[in-house]
Parts: sequence; C-alpha cells; structure tokens
Amino acid sequence: MKTMIKTYPVISTIALICLLLGLLTSFYGNAMYDLLAFHSKPVHYWQYMSGTLMHGSKGAPLWFLWVHLLLNGLMILPFGGLLERKRGSKHVLLVFVTATVISSIVFHLLTLGQDIQATGISAVGYAFVTGGILLLPNVWKELSRTVKWLYLFLIFLSSLMLLPLITGWISTFLHLSGIASYLLVYIGSKSLRRRTNY
Repeated sequence: MKTMIKTYPVISTIALICLLLGLLTSFYGNAMYDLLAFHSKPVHYWQYMSGTLMHGSKGAPLWFLWVHLLLNGLMILPFGGLLERKRGSKHVLLVFVTATVISSIVFHLLTLGQDIQATGISAVGYAFVTGGILLLPNVWKELSRTVKWLYLFLIFLSSLMLLPLITGWISTFLHLSGIASYLLVYIGSKSLRRRTNY
C-alpha cells in the first residue's frame, strides 16, 4: 500500500477519497448528497469539487453507488495510474483539476433551471482514459498479453458508456468534457514545452 501511494500519490489520494465518501454515503445517505452533490440545496461552493468525488445519487439504491464507484475506478486506476507513472503526478493533478472544473461548468450550463443533483468522477475518468490511450502505443510492447486485453476491454467499456442510450445525454456531454479536458492539457503542455525549448 505504501509503495502504491509513493508511486501514484495523486491517483491513490483520489481513489481513497472516493472510497471514503462512498463509505460515508452508505451510512449517511441523503445527508451526504445534500451536503456534497452538485446543485444540492443550499448550494455551497465546494460542491463543484466534492460532487466530482461522490458516487451514486440521492434516492437510488445503495448498490448503484458501489457499481458507479467500481465503473469509475476501472477508468481512474488503470489509465490514471499509467498516466501518473509515465507523465508524472503534476500532470495528473492538472488533468484532474481541469476535468473537474470543465465538467462542473458543463453540468451547470446543461442543467440551468432544473432541479437535478449529480455526482461522479466519470468526466475525470474519461480524461485519464484519453491520456492513457494516447500513451498506450509507447508502452504496448512492455505490457503482458493479459494487461493488453484488460486495457482493450476497458477501452471498449468506456466507449459503451459514451452512448446516450446507456447513460443519458447529460452524462454523455460530461464524459465528452473529460475527453476535451485531457486534450486541452495535452495540447497546452506540448505548446509550453515548445516555447521553453526556443
């Protein structure tokens, strides 16, 4: 565990916070959603960060929270871990913050005037998946056959979750905002590197 936290400090911290909030929500349910979910009433400024780290939804059965957390974990851990190992913790933290901010703005705009609560880190997950997919060709030869199949399966699963028929249009736009967030960070960091090399 200590080695994982040292090697992947950002991903480990995100995963542990999501797990802790999942446990607290399992016991305190609606009170946690009222305090931490997007668009909860009263609205607090921290909900735009905390809503990203929450899972499930108010009024939904408890199993939904854990399935939601598991599916997001299947994006965050393998792809985020790959990104943190190859690009570094600062890069992963920048991607996390960028995807959180952009997906919060997108959610806010899509639900103006509606009484909708939302939670989940899937936009950040899609940012990590995008970064991981861009990295995979560079590390493909290093991976075992089992790991290669795992990544291919997770890419397929992530592609399915982009479909509005499965997740709904709001989730699809939030997932796309995660992809856009990574591309923004990727292009921005490349152009910054070019400038510093001149």
